[in-house]
Amino acid sequence: MPVSLLIALFLAFGTDAIFPPAPIPEGAIVSRLLEAIAEIVVVGLVALAFSLATLIGVRRRDRSSPVPRLIFGIGSRVVGSLTLVGYGWVIHGLAWPEVVRSGLRLQGAVLIDELLILTPFLLAQLAGWFGLFFGEQALRAPSLLGERPVGIGRYLLLRARQTLGMVLPAALIFSLAQDLARIQWPSLSEKPAFQMAMMAAMGALVLILAPAFVRLSWPTRPLPSGPLRDRLERLAARFGFKFTDILIWETDGSIVNAGVTGALPFYRYVLLTDALIDGLNPHEVAAVFGHEVGHIHHRHLAFFGFFFVGSMGILTLASDLISIQALKGMGTPVGSTSETITQGTITLVLGLAYFAAIFGMLSRRFERQADVFGCRAVSCGKLDGPPHPDLYS
Repeated sequence: MPVSLLIALFLAFGTDAIFPPAPIPEGAIVSRLLEAIAEIVVVGLVALAFSLATLIGVRRRDRSSPVPRLIFGIGSRVVGSLTLVGYGWVIHGLAWPEVVRSGLRLQGAVLIDELLILTPFLLAQLAGWFGLFFGEQALRAPSLLGERPVGIGRYLLLRARQTLGMVLPAALIFSLAQDLARIQWPSLSEKPAFQMAMMAAMGALVLILAPAFVRLSWPTRPLPSGPLRDRLERLAARFGFKFTDILIWETDGSIVNAGVTGALPFYRYVLLTDALIDGLNPHEVAAVFGHEVGHIHHRHLAFFGFFFVGSMGILTLASDLISIQALKGMGTPVGSTSETITQGTITLVLGLAYFAAIFGMLSRRFERQADVFGCRAVSCGKLDGPPHPDLYS
């Protein structure tokens, strides 16, 4: 789940109505554009620095050594955090929404203004991925590099599809619905009841269309007929699990993962990455498949849908209340730069803390629940039974 994109969306649009951007001074548009570009460049340079440190670590030791991997892991976290902090500064410190809407005169443009408001974050992520590419390639085993060479263009495209493919289309659907509602029903669109009803309808639509987002966003192909597919289909039949297809998620051998998408039983895909299928035996792949069946069995997708819709409202209200109290206690002048920085900092910290604590806790509980289901799916049910051959092969 691309949590960073969700936080960026909250920073860009979750506080817009509560903390309107400060007016842009005359002649400040170009300077603010340059400052936003500078933030993107800084992210790229930091990522390149960590890649260089990783390369040095690989050459001095070995790619199997934990030191270069530790360096790269720290670098990935630093780059991700810097991307979000920098974007928070662009939104609140540079009043980027006002730059787009007033400075570029795109107020009311359908989808264009929202995309441009999000552009600094997307470009900063692209710069970070570009910089980290060289360190990640240095850590990959020579056999993998030889069998599946990955150029930087394909790598960036793959990362963009994996990170943005599921969330960005949903966000665009919400934005498009809001823009069209504002044009069609200008007075009704401002009422809270109408907005809640529209968000619920759009949330249901996104859940229904999620499998289409997967096929459009990620490179996939159907799992071919054979013993493995037969085994997984038998496992699904045991639990009454219905799906449209089992797909191989092509990652050039770089990701060991699996997923399930689709709230409706007649329009649902299960994805298994190429590296997972290559690296695990059929019994282990079946356990992973059972884990994904567990997510559907316990209705985790529906819970997550309600969670994210509700979280946007909770975070918006909480950041409003906390910021008002903090600004009063600090005696910050209204309309000052310090007020903007304080509001942006509070919003960013609150968003990070909320998703790290609440979303993290919820996600871990769901994953453990699905893990137990996956273990049961490939177990014979006899707790005291002696070792025996695989019954489900």
